[in-house]
Amino acid sequence: MSEPTTERDRIKQKVAKLLNMTVDRGASEAEAMAAADRAAELMAHYDIEASELSIRSARAVEQRVAVRKYGSLNIAMPCARHIAQFCDCKYWLSTETDPRDEDLPEVWQRKERAVAFFGLPADAEIAAYLFDLITNVISAEIDIYKVSADYQSDGVNGRTAITSFIKGMEETINSRLDALRDEKHQTVQQSTGRSLVLLKEAQIEEDFAATGIRLVSGGGSYRGGGSSGAEASGRAAGGRVSLSSGVGAGRSAGALR
Repeated sequence: MSEPTTERDRIKQKVAKLLNMTVDRGASEAEAMAAADRAAELMAHYDIEASELSIRSARAVEQRVAVRKYGSLNIAMPCARHIAQFCDCKYWLSTETDPRDEDLPEVWQRKERAVAFFGLPADAEIAAYLFDLITNVISAEIDIYKVSADYQSDGVNGRTAITSFIKGMEETINSRLDALRDEKHQTVQQSTGRSLVLLKEAQIEEDFAATGIRLVSGGGSYRGGGSSGAEASGRAAGGRVSLSSGVGAGRSAGALR
């Protein structure tokens, strides 16, 4: 490979290296995000378009994370779409055989639901972290709410109150994810123009097509009506969730792979 001949060539090479500093290549989440921020600064300062760079080596990957349930409810499933949009990923719901039952006849095998996120390595990893984080936090907040004075004095069926509480949490978290997505995309476009976004989207579509997976539309997660008081408690709990905590700290026990 020939050495870069101009300062601009050297900067382009540096930017490409920064963009390839991802979690799957050994960087921590903080290092990967700092590298992406530095790359954006250099691209803006030197007026470098994404089409001039070579970032094709960071191929799209799939990350799956288990879906937890409360009764018959799939916790945080309405959040999956908003997480995918925030992280620039595709997503879908799949069914997996419980690893403990793989050697059993199929009729005896237990099944687990999982959400799959498909995107560039760091993006897919963050999406899986966020879904696992949000699922675990909602589960923990349910237990806290069930011993609260608000729950005891609500006056409605317990399952109705919990369903409304979960709905309130999910809706608030989704609104926060959408705000973070809009802020991130605005920052990227101001720093690098629309070209970097389009390049990433094109690579994900190309890599997804190569998997041969065909997605079909499914029904949404309907929470229905219920208790306005419980829903308000859920919205308050959703506002307390730290959406950045746990990212880069390692996958939790709920992750499938």
